[in-house]
Amino acid sequence: MIVSPFLIDSGDKAIIGIVLWGLVILAAIILPKAIRYKKRMRKEYEEKTAPEIEMIVVPGDKTKPESSGYKKQFLVNAGIPTRNGKLVSIRKEYHNRISKIVGVIGKNEVTIFSYIDNVLKHHFETFQDEISEQYKKNNNDDYLNPKK
Repeated sequence: MIVSPFLIDSGDKAIIGIVLWGLVILAAIILPKAIRYKKRMRKEYEEKTAPEIEMIVVPGDKTKPESSGYKKQFLVNAGIPTRNGKLVSIRKEYHNRISKIVGVIGKNEVTIFSYIDNVLKHHFETFQDEISEQYKKNNNDDYLNPKK
């Protein structure tokens, strides 16, 4: 049986009103905090599960990099069309970092592809002996050490 609000005495109406106002105030305090928490959790989840960015890597030429400074060595265009390359994935934070380096130091005159190509060329030239040694331990072909 539903009781008509007109049959409730004024003391009960005051208590119900106070309880309802308390719920409204409580909701006004808790809801914004819950919304902020949900946004923070969503952002953390998206950062953890963000897809890796795909980049194109192209086989480079055999020229030696210049050793007179970082900018001259790494922030020069590769001169290779990227359409001939392969797609690879890199971490989102690396992509963001490389974008900043290319944009600020390279003054947006160098592509991300060229920067990565130059860094990889330097890496392979710097560690060629160690890479070849490890490669030989696991494989018998001369792929990394072509006959001259």
